Amino acid sequence: MEVKKLSGDGLEENPAEFADRVMKTVNSGAMALAISLGVDNGLFEVMTEQKGPKSSQEIAKLAGLKERYVREWLGAMVVADIVEMDSDKQEYFIPERRRPFLKNGPYNIVAFSGLVPLLCQAYNQVSDCFKEEGPEGVPYSQYPRFQTFMDHMSRAMHDRNLLKNIIPSFEGLTEILDGGAEVLDVGCGRGHVSILLAQRFPRSHFHGIDISEEGIAFAKTEADSLSLSNCSFDVMDAVSLPSDWTEKYQLVLAFDCIHDMAYPKEVLREIHRVLAPNALIMMLEINVHSDPDKNVGNPRAIDGYVISLMHCMPVSLYFNKGAGLGTMWGMEAAMSCLQEMGFGEVSCQPSKDRFNTIISGTKKHK
Repeated sequence: MEVKKLSGDGLEENPAEFADRVMKTVNSGAMALAISLGVDNGLFEVMTEQKGPKSSQEIAKLAGLKERYVREWLGAMVVADIVEMDSDKQEYFIPERRRPFLKNGPYNIVAFSGLVPLLCQAYNQVSDCFKEEGPEGVPYSQYPRFQTFMDHMSRAMHDRNLLKNIIPSFEGLTEILDGGAEVLDVGCGRGHVSILLAQRFPRSHFHGIDISEEGIAFAKTEADSLSLSNCSFDVMDAVSLPSDWTEKYQLVLAFDCIHDMAYPKEVLREIHRVLAPNALIMMLEINVHSDPDKNVGNPRAIDGYVISLMHCMPVSLYFNKGAGLGTMWGMEAAMSCLQEMGFGEVSCQPSKDRFNTIISGTKKHK
């Protein structure tokens, strides 16, 4: 990745260009709120189902919403060049080529906009944390919609990547799971990864754990609805796993969770203990470096730092002597942490979409 450096006079853009760039960033943040409102109220789903242009009255009726609010929302989408408008007829439509990115499915992008209102639920509390006399962090309870949002993101990402790209990227792993293995899913949330794997690999058993009671209850209900007997879920803190789990698991997954944890090294030490000799740990993290300068130009870095600042870092620091790694701890720090905890063959490979990276290691055979 090429990083731009300042010129000799310290300028890379003139003041007007800088002001314009910052204003565009602010405008984009504001527009994310409007996009999220469209997602939450089903407007994108309604509009992507229409064969032709519709008036604001027709769209509002189809969505079961108030026309005046829908009309204002449509205006926002028009100026953002997301929705097209026929000014003469006062009708609105979404071109076919844009629709996959605006509706539920594997290419859904607008769902990410939900991060903005979600993170702002704790805006005042995070702001207070900046102050020297303020609190150290923010409790998970300040983010009541976080499990729902992460579940939506997990489904969008893993439905198209987990079985097709991630599992096959490790030589021999498919065969191990086909043959029957014990798999631990740490920080499983609502359990979607374990459920996908349990459906594909019926001879293996998948055990998901998380500190979220809501997430585990959801996972159990979904697994029961699918009549899956080879996956189970428990509310559990991975910082202290049962003593009789030593060398029990042939695979441990830790997807998008280690950086949130208050005591990540203790968790990784426990994971190392419960892994069988030569068994694999797979961590999924966003594809960023530990050095901010190396992340300039990386599309994941901007939202990554904001998510880290507004959620991942504060929830970790809320606990006594929490590590506060944050989303942006980066691949180098993650690999170093695995090595420090005794894992061997530590490696890092970007996922096919290059938004995430898979960091892995094995338990060395004594």
